[in-house]
Amino acid sequence: MSFRRPVVIFLLLVWCLTPSLLRAQTTWTWRTEDVDVQGKFTSLTTDRESNVHLSYSDGHAIKYAFRPTGPNSKWFNMIIDGGDTYTSIAVDSQNHPHICYTARVLRYAQYDGSKWNAQTIATDNAPIYFSCAIAISPDGSPHISWYREKDPDNTPYAHIKYAELQDDAWVIRTLDFEMQTGKFEAMTLDSGGNPILSFDAYVKGLLKFAHKVQGEWKVETVDFRGHTNNVYDVGMGNSITLDRNGNPVISFEDGETIKFAHKVEDRWKVETVDTWRPQGSWVGYRTAVVVDSENHPHIAYDAGGTLKHARWDGQKWRTEILARGGMVVNRYCSMAIDKNDTLFVSYSDGQDGSLKVAVGEPKKASAVTSASEAKP
Repeated sequence: MSFRRPVVIFLLLVWCLTPSLLRAQTTWTWRTEDVDVQGKFTSLTTDRESNVHLSYSDGHAIKYAFRPTGPNSKWFNMIIDGGDTYTSIAVDSQNHPHICYTARVLRYAQYDGSKWNAQTIATDNAPIYFSCAIAISPDGSPHISWYREKDPDNTPYAHIKYAELQDDAWVIRTLDFEMQTGKFEAMTLDSGGNPILSFDAYVKGLLKFAHKVQGEWKVETVDFRGHTNNVYDVGMGNSITLDRNGNPVISFEDGETIKFAHKVEDRWKVETVDTWRPQGSWVGYRTAVVVDSENHPHIAYDAGGTLKHARWDGQKWRTEILARGGMVVNRYCSMAIDKNDTLFVSYSDGQDGSLKVAVGEPKKASAVTSASEAKP
């Protein structure tokens, strides 16, 4: 007992006199912008100039919306094609948008700087309804994946397909022959322009990761049924990006929790971010992950009709509600981040189904800069 009090006093003095130990925490303040009177199946990205690009359906047509960079910017939108279905958007090195969408056939639309050009990539001789994902190589080549549900005779096929444009021809292959793979999928590119994907294998209860390396595909398991809990649904609503070190990070749902996966050395580490109650429809499973300049991940997700945002602050996950649920069941969210760490989250409003974007601007809390400001 005789030595503990001096030690405690000494530690308090060290704490008070060492402001470098006290780091400023970044928080995000949010506002909401209106984009369109209706909007779902949203996909959002930013380009190198911090312009925002958004694809979506208004229930009748596939549409594109654009927001130039700047605090007082307005949204502009246009019709690309007919349809009420899943969309995914990416931009090329010239900041031109590219969109894939599954309007009974797999369609691809690309803006060349003056006009939109659309084409059909695959019919699969059976209707294509579910997800697709798109990424654009530095040379402008598109990479597209989608879920092929059935064969021409209407029997189940249920595998993830992948297409790459080579010498003006689409080269198409099945990426994984596990049972029911890729109903939920996402794609990005590594630093060398090679595609990397996350996708589910629903029947076996797997979340999988695929990476094209030196022309060969490598597929591995990230999470599996029974790993962290015994929920049947694993890997739904997944989203993938790279952290600041070029390592893949994945957000996803398993039917009762929001999860985050990242690699520690050569093994995948899976963390639980939040719990929620599912809505029961496949379109209700939706997450989006980005990484800020401090290498901290952010996840936007549909938590049973409530739109939420989770961020890792360096020590723990912090969650907040961006939009509450309502008569319109699903939020159809997507998220992007610009070079200034401004967050953009697109979603369908729970009250009237209108398309909105929540804009989160970073703000650093004041750090302790002198001993006189530090109070034990």
